[in-house]
Amino acid sequence: MSAGFFRKSALEKLSTPEKLDQLIKVTGPKAWIALFTVVIALGTGIGWAIFGKVKTKLNAVGVVLGGEVHEVVATSQGQLVKLQVSIGNKVKKGDIIATVQQPELFQQIEDAKAVLSDRRFEMGKLMSYGSQGNHLQGEMISQNRVSIQGEIEAERKKLAFLGSQLESENNLLNKGLIIKSQVAGTRQQIEASKNTIERLKAQMAETSSQQHNLGFDLQQKITLQNQRIAEAERNLQFLTERHDTQTNIRSPYDGEVVEVLTDAGVVVGPGTPLFKLKNKYSIQHAKLKGVLYIPSQDGKKIKKGMEAFVVPSTVQPQEYGFIKGKVTYISDFPITQQGMMTSVKNDQLAKGLLASGPLFEVHVEFEKDNQSYSGFKWTSAKGPNIAIKEGTSCSGKITINQEPPATIVVPAFKKFFDLY
Repeated sequence: MSAGFFRKSALEKLSTPEKLDQLIKVTGPKAWIALFTVVIALGTGIGWAIFGKVKTKLNAVGVVLGGEVHEVVATSQGQLVKLQVSIGNKVKKGDIIATVQQPELFQQIEDAKAVLSDRRFEMGKLMSYGSQGNHLQGEMISQNRVSIQGEIEAERKKLAFLGSQLESENNLLNKGLIIKSQVAGTRQQIEASKNTIERLKAQMAETSSQQHNLGFDLQQKITLQNQRIAEAERNLQFLTERHDTQTNIRSPYDGEVVEVLTDAGVVVGPGTPLFKLKNKYSIQHAKLKGVLYIPSQDGKKIKKGMEAFVVPSTVQPQEYGFIKGKVTYISDFPITQQGMMTSVKNDQLAKGLLASGPLFEVHVEFEKDNQSYSGFKWTSAKGPNIAIKEGTSCSGKITINQEPPATIVVPAFKKFFDLY
């Protein structure tokens, strides 16, 4: 009855409780699986600690820039009477974009015009009266030549007469009919007549010279007056060009007006900003880049070619990640507000960035990806479906070091156990 009541396995256990003839199960399959999993995890962790890389990154803020933004400035001092641009206007190089009043220069031009008019009037008088005067002087010189020629002929006749008289007196002197003093007086008259003839010949030569120089003097006066007129014309041209340059301000660039910085009626000086102009390029041709600013204590840690990640403020990095890029430039010294203005073109933004202390400027070139909507490579699959535009503020990360995790952990252990 008892044998049928108990199970056979229970009766065997009671009869031989030690079961020394059977193998004992130490672990089951589940334990082996768990152990194998732990070994794999431990091996993976050790391998990652030795061969893996941990990146050290610096955070930065900045702005996305594309192409160039220029400030068009006044080139002269005066009251701005007209500003011919507004936001969104397309401007071509050489277009007159503003007018500055120049009353003093305008008066100088009027004075120069008066001087030129006077000198041209003097030339007219010289050409008119000078020719008439030369004609009258020529007639007087001709009459004088005729008169001199007549005197010469008369003296020659007198000289011939005195020669005959001297010959007769010499005959009479030889006969003793006259005295020597009378002959000597005739000879003196002959010498005086000869001297008179020579003097008259000299006067004749002088009149010839006057006749020759008469036209030359007039031409010389005309040449001198032409030089004075040319000088007045050059001065007027110089003042006119200066007035045009200082009155009409022209754009030195092609582009689109993105910000107006002043208004008509304001007194400006050389270098006063009038408006900002963005280069006239379409977005696909604009070469966007990230300009980041790093605190001065970290500036010298950055080198060219370092990996960088930039995200515009219009994109959520948790959803789309960062734009991949490379560092192409790092400033040698902390940048000043004036230097920052050449990049960001915004004084308020420059003051805000510099409020925390000196900064180094870093340029990041974005990696291209024609498959993404933005045209750049993102840490996510394709990035957001929005266009990235210049002038957008951004934040970024720059990888300054990559090292195995073990080199980070071991120094920490040494410090913990006070081994150094």
